[in-house]
Amino acid sequence: MSFPSQLTFQGNIITEPLKMTVESIPLPFASIAFSDNYHAALLRNMGVDGGIIMFARPGNSYYVASKVSLNEVTRNLESELSNLCIMIKNDLINFNGAILPVDASLSHFPLVKEEVEQHDYKFLRVYKINDFLASNGYWIMFFKDLNNARAIGPIIKRSISSPQFRDAITDTVTSAMNSQATDEMIANWVTLLDKRDKETEEHTLRVSHLAVLLGKKAGLNQEELVNLRRGALLHDIGKIVIPNEILYKPGSLTEPEWKIMRLHPKIVKDLLGKFSIPEELLEIPYYHHEKWDGSGYPSGLAGKEIPYFARIFTLADVFDAMISDRPYRTRFAVEEVIKHIKSQSGKHFDPELTKLFLQLVEENQIGEDWN
Repeated sequence: MSFPSQLTFQGNIITEPLKMTVESIPLPFASIAFSDNYHAALLRNMGVDGGIIMFARPGNSYYVASKVSLNEVTRNLESELSNLCIMIKNDLINFNGAILPVDASLSHFPLVKEEVEQHDYKFLRVYKINDFLASNGYWIMFFKDLNNARAIGPIIKRSISSPQFRDAITDTVTSAMNSQATDEMIANWVTLLDKRDKETEEHTLRVSHLAVLLGKKAGLNQEELVNLRRGALLHDIGKIVIPNEILYKPGSLTEPEWKIMRLHPKIVKDLLGKFSIPEELLEIPYYHHEKWDGSGYPSGLAGKEIPYFARIFTLADVFDAMISDRPYRTRFAVEEVIKHIKSQSGKHFDPELTKLFLQLVEENQIGEDWN
């Protein structure tokens, strides 16, 4: 399917000759492009009337990561949007210009066309997200006004790559950050993980609950427990950038693949560093692979050098991971997992926290039916 090199709308030539149709959003914007709050603030400053961010998921399909000024996206509508992205990726749709009228460009996607026409959106631009997060992601942008549609290209090229612009948008989002907004933002990240991998989200919820149980046993106050849970929910966010062929590999990882996998704690600071998130919320995502004896990563911390929240969470994370099926192995029996945890007291785990964890087992708060 292709479109003519020049299209008109109400007598106006609306294509931009000699320009690539699927332009790229430069780094580091795409790192946080799926944050609804950030995305909305960006659109307000750039004059976009409506927008959808699509990310690739395993199996050559796409999902809606974020939307602005559109109705709730149904499964059928998301499927059409996914097909649109697949056709763009495979060059089956050739946009011979950066701006297209909705009625022509979406004629083969009736649900998408109906949705955007309800909002009186007349023009379409598509940008490829040029980032390690989603090499096959797309930003689909809608406009009511031709001048705004024309203006957005130079603005993106000039402004999103500007540190001053990014800082101004970030200030807009974070200046009103409060407890509820923090929880909503964390929920958005967990939802993103859920859409990429259902098991990841289920593990995240289980291990967060288990960490809070151990935190209560350790005597944390209510505010500390809230932050412990928030940090636990964020613990695997860095895996968003790990390639699918590594994350879902059915066999053991090679050493080069492990080197990539071990990057995910460090990536968290790049992803979340733009937001006013309390430092303690980042302790778990960044340090949960450290070990008591100093043999962990990414920093090789030992003993009480490891933040307390991370030491609590590590016990919960290892327990849940071992009693769960993985692409490369089946689950272990609970008895084996408990034996392993006992053997790792003072090696992998904080000895005092290990005692408290085993008390939870003895009290039947943790057992065979945990997951």
